[in-house]
Amino acid sequence: IEEVNDDNDGDMNLEGDSDDESDSDDDEGSDNEDEFADQSQQPPSPSKQRPSVAVKENDETMPVTTFVPVKPVPSIVDLLLPPGKPALPTDLVSALSWPSVIGATSCRVYQWYKRRRNEVDDSIREFRELKPMSVAERRRREACASSRILSECGDFTGAGHNHIESAINHLCDGNDYLDLTAVQRLGILRMLIEAAYDTHHIQLSIEDNFKARVNAVKALDAEERRAKKAAKEELTAMESAARERLATEGREAFMATKREEVIEDIKASKEYSVDFIESLNDEDIIDLDDDTKAEYEALPTAESFNKAEVNAVVKKIQEETAFGVESLTVLTLEEIEKRDEEYLKSLQDDLVSFGDIDTMNRGHSRAERETFYKVDRLRREITNFTEQMQSLSEERKQAIEDLKDAIDDGTVKTLRAAMRTAKLARLSGDDEQTNGVWALDLIRDAALELKNAESRKRVTEAQKDLIAKRDKCFIRTEPLGRDRYQSCFIHFDYDQSSRVWTERDFILRSNGNFDSENGILMKRPGEACIGAEDKSEDFLSIDDRGQPTAKSFLDFCRQEYHHSAELSTLAKHHWSCYTTDSSLRVLVKNLDGKCATEKALKEVLKETLEAMALASGGDANPQNGQSENTEAVKANGLVDFKLSGDEDVFLTEKTNLSEDVDILKNITSAIGHRVRLRSVPNPDRAPDVAEYTMATVTGWKIAEIKGEEDAMEIEGEASPQITKAPLWKIVVDNGGDLHLSGKEIARGIARAIKWETQHPGYIEHDAPFLSYRNGFGRFCGRAAEAPSSTSAQAFAKHMIKKENDLYNPLKNRTYENNWGGKAGTRAAWTSSLREHGHSFEAVRDGLLTFENAVFELTGGFIADEEKREEEEVTVNQGKLISFKGKDLLADETSRFDIELESLGRDVKGLWNSYDTRQIFREIIASSKTVSVLALGLDLVCRNAQAYIDRTKSSAVEPVSLDTSGFYGRRRAAVKPGGYSDFF
Repeated sequence: IEEVNDDNDGDMNLEGDSDDESDSDDDEGSDNEDEFADQSQQPPSPSKQRPSVAVKENDETMPVTTFVPVKPVPSIVDLLLPPGKPALPTDLVSALSWPSVIGATSCRVYQWYKRRRNEVDDSIREFRELKPMSVAERRRREACASSRILSECGDFTGAGHNHIESAINHLCDGNDYLDLTAVQRLGILRMLIEAAYDTHHIQLSIEDNFKARVNAVKALDAEERRAKKAAKEELTAMESAARERLATEGREAFMATKREEVIEDIKASKEYSVDFIESLNDEDIIDLDDDTKAEYEALPTAESFNKAEVNAVVKKIQEETAFGVESLTVLTLEEIEKRDEEYLKSLQDDLVSFGDIDTMNRGHSRAERETFYKVDRLRREITNFTEQMQSLSEERKQAIEDLKDAIDDGTVKTLRAAMRTAKLARLSGDDEQTNGVWALDLIRDAALELKNAESRKRVTEAQKDLIAKRDKCFIRTEPLGRDRYQSCFIHFDYDQSSRVWTERDFILRSNGNFDSENGILMKRPGEACIGAEDKSEDFLSIDDRGQPTAKSFLDFCRQEYHHSAELSTLAKHHWSCYTTDSSLRVLVKNLDGKCATEKALKEVLKETLEAMALASGGDANPQNGQSENTEAVKANGLVDFKLSGDEDVFLTEKTNLSEDVDILKNITSAIGHRVRLRSVPNPDRAPDVAEYTMATVTGWKIAEIKGEEDAMEIEGEASPQITKAPLWKIVVDNGGDLHLSGKEIARGIARAIKWETQHPGYIEHDAPFLSYRNGFGRFCGRAAEAPSSTSAQAFAKHMIKKENDLYNPLKNRTYENNWGGKAGTRAAWTSSLREHGHSFEAVRDGLLTFENAVFELTGGFIADEEKREEEEVTVNQGKLISFKGKDLLADETSRFDIELESLGRDVKGLWNSYDTRQIFREIIASSKTVSVLALGLDLVCRNAQAYIDRTKSSAVEPVSLDTSGFYGRRRAAVKPGGYSDFF
């Protein structure tokens, strides 16, 4: 054991325990884990078998707190970054350098989270009064640290590789960000977001957002109270009107009865004439005798009616208000049919009243002609009404179904459409007897629901600004609600307006009964897990693990992951999506209004459907753009499509197609094939931006198509030719259906095959993601340069600009200028970058040339240092060791001593030592991405600016750098502790 610790004594400060309070025993157990792994892989010799067993037993028993170092081993990117946090504003993070910068940032964040994870483990065990874990247990836990830190986007249980650590190492080594997988990119993004929420600045922003959100919620509550108050006042006014109507109807009924009695009495006595009786008003009748006056005064007043009577009249007033009339007669379907029969009979009676209509002629007199016209009009009305009654039954049946669906849907758009259909089916009309309207009872219910939907819509529009202000405080999207199965429904603001996502828990099945039941939501417990399992030994002591209360305690804790308490890790969820408003309406119809949770979800989904209708401008078609040349074939009907038999016509269309013949040669029928549609949403403002959607061919037919190209001008009007051509029907994945011609179908099938098989040479140049602009961030440049902002050409332009900024100050500080002037080297360098800037190798060589020019302009090194460029060796224990840049970078121990930044006030050149320059040039020469070149250019510019700031603006002779203290050492740091300033 002592021999192993002595060999790794130099690495103890790097990979060992970094806590100041740790003792020497803890440091001995915190050696590099890879070295222990190497020892376990080597076959033990008899002489070393006993010490290896002793090491293993010691690891299992030796307690340890943590051995995660404060600082990770510096990477290639770390060496190019400044030693301290840059002051804002800074060009360090740009479109050219961001991949490498986020890699170094994620490395530091991940290191900090690993230490915090260990500290949490230790604090839990200390709180539960458990003994500290051993070195071996600590190593096992740190082996799965990534899945314990970011479980939701980290490693899956049983994965053979580490997503997060491999992504961090990939970026820190200067590799391309596009080489990362989707899971690795998600892990990097998740880590950066998590770290951002732990910063002080974000905490202050969150506190401000909480205050703003509280104020917005208060304002929203005030608006809701105002709306409730307005509704209450309206109901109170209706109740007052209902009481007044009841009192008025009572008085009118009493006066009508008394008037009839008085008329009978006066007629019997013949004391007054009939004209005098009819001229009597209500007051005269009341004052005829004391009994009548007493009865009138005893009539019920408006305040004397009970609640039931008032509510009945209020309901009637609400119905009349919903129709916008003063009188409404509600009928059933049987009563409406009886009313139609009576109307037809009245027409026939009127016709019979004219006598023998068969022998009637037009005549010559005016009366005869008018009688003939009346009879002819009655005949036509009877004929038309009889024909309408024959088809009216099916129309009314369909209208009633539409009314029921619209009432369940509850949105303004569907209710209005259903009421229009019902009116066309003669389920409502004007009532001549009451000077009002008669209507079916379902239309009455639909009108009431329409009024509620319109009031809800007005309240929603009034609260729109307050809701936007509330939601602006946080980016997180709140769920719309939950159903009876606790499925979560979510609509994202930046998603398509017609999509609502559903998140459901998997149903866990044991191995015994899983095979007998299959389903999408059914999973074994092991298949539904993600991330590392909880360490139950941290929560329970050894004595309590066998107790019955221990299992109940663990089950209670695990319900956080899944309601079955069978998982001790994060659980996967099943996501599905409602893509069309029709599917959402079916969902709203099937939700139970009696369940509290589903009732609230139903109301929210109705508001969401209203918002979708407003966003789409009232268009029910979910497709924003139209397919190529589909206007002429779109409205040819939805029926009579055949499900097979298009082989001959499709062969003709393939023959007429000039391109993609080889791809379509083995396809005989278009039915059932996938189609990739191309549409241009805004051909006027953005003709080069198209949208691509997938669809499936479901049928075909021969249809009449109006041609637009062959239209002839006849007397100033277009007369399009009508031709018969095959027409295919497709169902779009996003919802809805379209009708396409044979040419479009053939192109769409070929496009889908190329897209799915990644056909060589197939590129969608007008795809929307190529013109995508990030709405959360901002590109600090012209919008046209955003797609190429990370290219080698953009870096070449940036490097030329930086050289132009530094040349004049550096030129004034040296006597020997071999870069500009008559030498022409600078002009040749600029011309080469402009001509070959598209090549990565060219810009990489250009950066090395630029560094050499700045190095010479800043004075270079003294002769001794230049001599060491060819040969430098140091004697160490009788061995010769070369100090090249590659050798210095390969030694992780020396990376802590490397500092490429010019620090302090005594800056006498671009680099502080020969080793520093060798390391920099080795990094740049071996780089593979533009981001590393951008960081290297920024480092050269920072060091050159430091030289400019600390020297006089006059030509001076090259000064010698006193390196006597560094001779024979590869240490390049002038100011120790610079790397730790990041932490």
